[in-house]
Amino acid sequence: MRVILLLRRFLPLLLCLLLMVPQCAYGADKPAVSADAVMLMDMASGTVLYERNANEPHAIASTTKLMTCLLACEAEVLQDKVTVKAEMLQGLEGTSLNLKAGDSVTGEDLVKGAMLASGNDAANALAFAVSGSVESFVELMNEKALLLGMQHTHFATPSGLDNGDNHSCAYDMALLACAAMRNAELAEIAAMKEAVITVNGVRRKIANHNKLLGLDSGFVGLKTGYTKKAGRCLISACRYENNTVICVTLGAPDDWNDHVKLAEYAKGCYRTQSDTVTVSIPLVGAGKEAVAAAAAYSVTACADVAVNIFYYPFAYCPVKEGDVLGYARICVNGAVLATEPMRATESVNL
Repeated sequence: MRVILLLRRFLPLLLCLLLMVPQCAYGADKPAVSADAVMLMDMASGTVLYERNANEPHAIASTTKLMTCLLACEAEVLQDKVTVKAEMLQGLEGTSLNLKAGDSVTGEDLVKGAMLASGNDAANALAFAVSGSVESFVELMNEKALLLGMQHTHFATPSGLDNGDNHSCAYDMALLACAAMRNAELAEIAAMKEAVITVNGVRRKIANHNKLLGLDSGFVGLKTGYTKKAGRCLISACRYENNTVICVTLGAPDDWNDHVKLAEYAKGCYRTQSDTVTVSIPLVGAGKEAVAAAAAYSVTACADVAVNIFYYPFAYCPVKEGDVLGYARICVNGAVLATEPMRATESVNL
């Protein structure tokens, strides 16, 4: 079936023409992994490639910081200077940056410290920088979770320490990961194997805890986590062709190998789909009644693609071969993968 949307010069007309390509074949065997809960998702379309216990509540440890850092990026505090106060550090353990009251550091370096070194001190400092207190920031975290559709999530801390009822599920954390990867600043930081931060004017190097970044060039993030309650938690993003695969494992003793297996499995869920779509457009001012316009596409996708075609209901002569008379939009589950021009296939003179 095809969905064709006709563009008038000033007022679009709507016709339908949906091109469905046969459903893609999933990998042969489901991967054997150690995780209690798994979610493997195509970022662009939200298509679930593989899941196990994906909606069950689970402690999420420092993967919580993905929400903290996303909110900090959206609040545009990265360029702000933050002065660390004693109240930001109260009751914290695992203060990876060893921040002290009176320290001065930028919001960007705090995000780097929270994402790469998983600094709980950096996470709390970001909470204060954005909202003025941990309590107000936690409210903001839960509001954002609802906006993202994270229905099985409740945040209690910016850091993910096992204080209060801080939990989520693999599916919800995949939704958060998709949002994080769509934030250009956060995605860039998450992909850093190491970074230089400045505290009180002194530069220092920090390393990313995410070993996946050194295993395969396809991995581009995202966040590690561990507490005794949560076990090992890991969220990764992996590029394949022009796609991004999000993987979440919770309670995974062998998480590095789990993600390598899941990323390899995900590749079997994609295939290249190619076609050329053609329409006939009526002509005005010529002996010939119509001219053909065509668009060729080739995309690698995890599910059947739909092609939405937009074109003018008529064209004025003369028309030159190659003139753009519309465009084709190639989508999966409503997500646009590519847009190709609809070009005249021949010249027609007056």
